Amino acid sequence: MSGFIGLGQDEVTRADQLIPVDTHLAAILAMLPTPEPIELRTADGLGLILAATATSSVTLPSADNSAMDGYALVADDLTAATRAQPVRLAVIGEMVAGSSETLTVARGTCVRIMTGAPIPPGADAVVPVELTLARDEADGDHVAFHRPARAGDNIRHAGEDLVPDQELVAAGRRLAPADIALLSAAGVARVVCIPAPRVVIMSTGDELVSADREPGPGRIRDSNGPMLAAMVRATGGVPFATGAIPDDLAALTEAFESNLGHADLFVCTGGASAGTRDLLADVIAALGEVHAVKVAMRPGMPQIRGRIGPTPVIGLPGNPVSSFVSFEVFVRPAIRALQGRRDVHRPTVVARAAEPLHAPSHKRGYVRVRLARDGASWTVRPTGAQGSHLISSIAQADGLAIIPEAVTEIRVGDEVRVMLLVD
Repeated sequence: MSGFIGLGQDEVTRADQLIPVDTHLAAILAMLPTPEPIELRTADGLGLILAATATSSVTLPSADNSAMDGYALVADDLTAATRAQPVRLAVIGEMVAGSSETLTVARGTCVRIMTGAPIPPGADAVVPVELTLARDEADGDHVAFHRPARAGDNIRHAGEDLVPDQELVAAGRRLAPADIALLSAAGVARVVCIPAPRVVIMSTGDELVSADREPGPGRIRDSNGPMLAAMVRATGGVPFATGAIPDDLAALTEAFESNLGHADLFVCTGGASAGTRDLLADVIAALGEVHAVKVAMRPGMPQIRGRIGPTPVIGLPGNPVSSFVSFEVFVRPAIRALQGRRDVHRPTVVARAAEPLHAPSHKRGYVRVRLARDGASWTVRPTGAQGSHLISSIAQADGLAIIPEAVTEIRVGDEVRVMLLVD
């Protein structure tokens, strides 16, 4: 009970006892280890940050090929072609994609050709089949053309897409499906990427039971664990949930020690405040280093950051809304930084308040809001009561209105910056 001490203050938390949100976030980001890249199959790199620039070793297309189904020919043969006086050319064969057959086109002849097939020697243009006249069966193996063609028509040229030593994807880019296609086309079978961080989630509290159990008197179902696991997964991390851990020094210590081998980050909820059973900071301190702080924000004032060996630990308040908001403000940027990403913050928009928004003095307020379009601009209104225990208020929110520390009210019509919670 060493932390449960009366201080004789006139308010629960004085302004001089608070640290700024940005200070706490900067301290969290500064304690993160440098992520180690790994090599993996290109197809498995989707969504990961490329750690080493990939370059081409091939020419693509490897040879001139047809962009259309039609006829490969010499363009000069069709100079005088008109509908009234079409030009007839003898068809000497057919070429398809993947064909190894070689046909040579001479003046007065053409080759039936399919999309992707190599351009036969002698030909310098492809005329789409749709731009030829209907074939007369009595005409033998000939085709009639009723309009001129130009050299180069409908031909994909060798090296038009890729040449050797061309940069394909630069280091630092998050691999998208189109990148996977480009790398695969260039024969890049393996890439070096930053792996998805493994995040161990610990819900603490004697009162917690799993969602599939009926809570007894004084007990509640654990919503933080499933919520945070989902948020980690949505952020691109790999969650490992320990389930509810009681407020017990031995149990908490065992939870940390048994998960150190596969944790790139610990995220804990509960045990961060001033109660006699708030033991999280003591356990982290015994295993490593810890800072228990009060951050100038609402919801989410009591916060913990620390490290056990090389593994960072972030401790969040136990109230579900406080945990949710704290994840968005502190944990999500940390996970994205561990992915090697530079865009660690949620995007924001400026909106006008459709209803008043309130925040306490000296604290940055994060108000759960719903966004709506009003012409070319946005409006916001709160999701309802803003108590930190009201889980329904976060389920209804698609943004967090950010009220600066020096402001206690956003009036109707005033502008406010809103962190987007939707992609």
